[in-house]
Amino acid sequence: MKFLLLIAAVFALAVAGPTKRDLVQPVAAGPAPVIDLDQLEPIAIGPAVIDNFEPIAIGPALVDDFEPVAIGPAIVNPAPVSPSASAPLVQIVLNIKSTSDVAGSPVAIDTIPYPEPTPVQVIDEAVIPDPVIVVDKPIVPEPVIVVDNPIIPEPVTVIEEAAAPEGVIVAAPIIPAPAIVLPEILN
Repeated sequence: MKFLLLIAAVFALAVAGPTKRDLVQPVAAGPAPVIDLDQLEPIAIGPAVIDNFEPIAIGPALVDDFEPVAIGPAIVNPAPVSPSASAPLVQIVLNIKSTSDVAGSPVAIDTIPYPEPTPVQVIDEAVIPDPVIVVDKPIVPEPVIVVDNPIIPEPVTVIEEAAAPEGVIVAAPIIPAPAIVLPEILN
């Protein structure tokens, strides 16, 4: 039913036309250039005609006066320093009325005596350490356990028939919804 309504709507739009055609008259609108038909020149449509054809050189550019490019820091001459006769741009004025306004009272700093350096002992020959002995398998002694009262294990009970296990209830598998793949244009 929906499909039939869709086809009818498209057909109605295709057939439809203005009911009163005399209300709108086709006229030129907006600023249009004035064309003198006596001086009309036709527009050339097609490839451009070139009188002196030169092939395009595809490759490295050939330079007559080659100067190598210096790779490294740029050396710039320092700007001349001229003494400024005007006032400085920033001026800091501190108004301190008493010593209580200062964040901390001045403290006398005593000089800390540095420790005297100890003399360095110079050895003519270095001490050669003993060579290292590598053992393939170390010998591990087995520990000896002394028990005053031996522990006797309890006897094992053997059951002829084991009890049947309870049944497991398995739910229906949940199948995930498939992923929708977007076209490459939208990626």
